[in-house]
Amino acid sequence: MRFKDMKNYFQSLLFACFILVALNLCAESKKGKDKYISIEKLNGHKTLKMKLKSKGGHSGYCMNLMIENRGTDTCFAWVEAGRRLESADTTQQDIFIVKNEYAVIPPKSKSEFSLFGFCCISHNRSPAKGSAFTVGMMEGKDWQTIAQLINGHDFDESAIQAAVWVVSNGHSVSAIGKGQNNKNMLLLQTLADIKGITMPWYNIAYASEPSRVFSNKPKSIQADITYTLAYEGVVSVLVKDAYGIVQKTLLDNVPRNKGPYVYYLDMEIGGWKDGQYELMIVQDGNRILETRKFEINRAISGF
Repeated sequence: MRFKDMKNYFQSLLFACFILVALNLCAESKKGKDKYISIEKLNGHKTLKMKLKSKGGHSGYCMNLMIENRGTDTCFAWVEAGRRLESADTTQQDIFIVKNEYAVIPPKSKSEFSLFGFCCISHNRSPAKGSAFTVGMMEGKDWQTIAQLINGHDFDESAIQAAVWVVSNGHSVSAIGKGQNNKNMLLLQTLADIKGITMPWYNIAYASEPSRVFSNKPKSIQADITYTLAYEGVVSVLVKDAYGIVQKTLLDNVPRNKGPYVYYLDMEIGGWKDGQYELMIVQDGNRILETRKFEINRAISGF
């Protein structure tokens, strides 16, 4: 066998060994996870004491799970992504868990674990620190879709919260920000698919209110809009309502040279009425370069 052939043979052999090791590790990992039992099944077990309490807050690692194992066997507990923890106080938000948590509690010991979840009743107030929760239930199909997606990816917390509210309270998909370097685009596309709509080209931000988690008061709309001038001219950017009446002039006959451009939209909409609107980029008063439609809609469950 020639040296080159031997080299290729050993390279192929090493690659095959690597694949086998990787498959074995995956199998062992799955086998190891099989011993974990849902907290719903463990709840009420005579040798276990379990408490779920809020850390104070409505997003991220905002929940605390305490498990006391009074038995003689190690307890392997699993808090599933896709589980809705229910608040004992009906004026407070429930918490939707979006990251799996695997907990090991040795015999005759007590351990505490942080859980990663988000509020899912947007019109309720944020859970108070120390407030009690129950193990709740596993939510439905759309909830499971986003939970499994979030469990396997690193999205911005603000985008995750907006996505949960899209499913739980019918919020607009446009409330989900794209994130830096389009970090949240997969989450945004998934929610658009769930709702059966085209992915929004814009993001709507909402006003903050100290007394509630979500205000349902649209504050501004942001987007980056590309357009190209085939020749030099003047450019205007207008926003019209459903009746064709101009509601806002963002640019008015601004001189531009031939070439590509990006219009960075950041427009206040706090006092605008619900309805359909259209943004238009126009050259020389009559040549439409771009049109984009958007909607303002405050019709959200619970408000």
